[in-house]
Amino acid sequence: MLNTLFKMLKRQWNEIRVGLIFLGLILIPSGLLAYFSLRAIENEKLLSKERLQESYSQFARLAAREIDDELEDVEKRWSSTVKRIIDKDERIPAPEELDELTQTEPLIAACYLLTAPGKVAYPPDLSLREAGSPPEQAPMESELFHREHELFNRLVTRGEELEYLSYDLKGAIATYREIAAQVTSSQLRAMAESYVGRALMKQGEWTEALTTFQDLLVKYPEMRDLNKMYLRFPAQYQIAVALDNLERDQEAVETLFRFNQDLLERSDVISPLQYSFFLDQIRNLAPRLLASPELSASQSYQAELEALAEQSKKHIREKYFLQLLDRKLYEMVIARKEYKAKFRYVSEEADGDPFLLAYRALPDPSGIYTTGLLGLQINLEQLRQKLFPTILRNLKSSDQVTLAILNESGDYVIGTARSTEPPIAVRTLEEPFEFWQVAVYLSEAAPAAQRWDFRTTLSLWLISLLLLSILLGAYIFIRRARREAYLSQMKSTFVSNVSHELRTPLASIKMLAELLEMQLAGQSATAPENFKARAENYLGIIRRECSRLGRLIENVLDFSKIERGVKQYNFEYEDPAAVVRMAVDSFRPHAEEQGFMLALDIAEPLPELRLDADAISQVILNLLSNAVKYSDAVKDIRVRAYQKNANVVIEVSDRGIGIAAAELSKVFEDFYRADQRLNSQKQGGMGLGLTLARQIVRAHGGEISVRSEVGQGSTFTFTLPIPESVMLENSLEGGGAKGASQRPGNRSYAIEVSS
Repeated sequence: MLNTLFKMLKRQWNEIRVGLIFLGLILIPSGLLAYFSLRAIENEKLLSKERLQESYSQFARLAAREIDDELEDVEKRWSSTVKRIIDKDERIPAPEELDELTQTEPLIAACYLLTAPGKVAYPPDLSLREAGSPPEQAPMESELFHREHELFNRLVTRGEELEYLSYDLKGAIATYREIAAQVTSSQLRAMAESYVGRALMKQGEWTEALTTFQDLLVKYPEMRDLNKMYLRFPAQYQIAVALDNLERDQEAVETLFRFNQDLLERSDVISPLQYSFFLDQIRNLAPRLLASPELSASQSYQAELEALAEQSKKHIREKYFLQLLDRKLYEMVIARKEYKAKFRYVSEEADGDPFLLAYRALPDPSGIYTTGLLGLQINLEQLRQKLFPTILRNLKSSDQVTLAILNESGDYVIGTARSTEPPIAVRTLEEPFEFWQVAVYLSEAAPAAQRWDFRTTLSLWLISLLLLSILLGAYIFIRRARREAYLSQMKSTFVSNVSHELRTPLASIKMLAELLEMQLAGQSATAPENFKARAENYLGIIRRECSRLGRLIENVLDFSKIERGVKQYNFEYEDPAAVVRMAVDSFRPHAEEQGFMLALDIAEPLPELRLDADAISQVILNLLSNAVKYSDAVKDIRVRAYQKNANVVIEVSDRGIGIAAAELSKVFEDFYRADQRLNSQKQGGMGLGLTLARQIVRAHGGEISVRSEVGQGSTFTFTLPIPESVMLENSLEGGGAKGASQRPGNRSYAIEVSS
């Protein structure tokens, strides 16, 4: 047993080693092939990218040259226009001239004129003033001023502790009202009223809070707090919120729009931070109010809000431009820069939108130093329409790319289209526009990129297909080699088993013949009384062993014929019940000798079949032989024969060891035995019985199958088709069976069947 196990492990290790060597010879070259193929693809991709990059860099250089030429022409245009205004007696242009300039020159969106740092001459409605001090302020040395401010600070601190820490809103309101009752300063009273309204809003007293803020607007319309913020701004916002909570939506919207207009008109006298804060408050509240179903003419309000928003945006931008130009002028004045009639440029972003400012210094009366500044806001949309159509007409391959001008920070200024992808080529413009860069982007449908993607994908698919083919071929080869090795081993085992199977009955026959000869030789001296019985027993065993030997030889010969494709069957119309009964009766003595109970159940009458009686008997005997071999504990075998539809079904069942589910599909293969531990001299056999059974049954037009459960036994079932002529006769005669002797022209004939 151990020797057999050792040989099996050694054989499996040899197979595994051969498989590993073969896989190594396949996988290593395949891996190297894939690696070098991918490297080649990457190198090609890199080379193609470099060529493409160089091509687009050249395109960017050409585009930059074209843009420089166009910008030079554009600059000459607005320079000559401004020169006619300024260079006349070196004077400061009049507002009417600047109005005419913006109306007649499409490239100029706005003009800004500063006569000195901080002094705006144009536009007349803008200024650079900061929020001033409160109009009412007592002298700092006044005793009343100090006393009232000290009282104010003490009561405000107490009120805010009640409001924010203790959340005692009533106590906070009473404290704030105490301030208004004890101070004489209008500024402090107005601030106290604002605090009262704030606490009332938190308390949810909307009506009282509304009245408080409305009174504040009437009594103190121009009052500011200690931080120089107009109290009218938070008051108007809180009035709109209170009206919203009182569901007076129409009044709330009107109040909010008045607040927006008021904020815009006073934007020059408040800080940009305060302006932006209240503008954000308006933007947050307006959508909710405009969505009210009770609001009439909501669309007109929406349009008005958008107009105010655009006006506010423009106002913020203009003020930002003035501040930017004022810084430039301040630097020139402080540095005592000499006056030069030359345009300079600034390109940045304001409120998320790009801009371009052109500015030129204005001389002092002596004409030597700079005293003022003229700024021009360039209309970028007009510039884009003028630049890019001409440039794209002059450049080749323009349909494959998009062009854009970027500022020094890399932000988009103008172009044919915005792109979220990084540029493939960038080129800086020449002076005086060196702060701009020309960027080249691939369009969404660039043919070169598409062709490259297709080539790369195709190459990768071909490499993958090649590797898959190699691995699949290796797998098929290894599987085939293992199968051939297995069959070779089984054939070797088959030769050994054949030798054993032939020697066993021959040895039994020889031994019994010698015993019989010895007893016959000694019969004259002493004739035992049971000699006849013993002789009959010996002769019976000899006959059975001869039958067994004949079956073995017949199996080997049949298998050989099937392998060579020359097996012949003699088909005749036979009674299947008689064939089954004859096969079982011939096997019964052998089974009973082994201690088996062999039961036969035939559902007669069965219709005649066209079959080879000897071949079908061989199938039944092979199945019975297997049942005896693989049944130890329960020695019970049952044979059934019955008709099912257009077939005669024959079953051979045992109560033996059974077959595992994983082995069921292999039991009919050549030389295969489900449990290799049974390949011993005890069980015997050659592994051909079920193979021959399947070949014979299929040659008869039937099928053979097996049902089995480990430990419960197996049932082999094969079917034989009923001829159509017999089915027709049976249906005409009421289903009765008809014997072979009653059929005219019943004769035998041979059919050659190939495996």
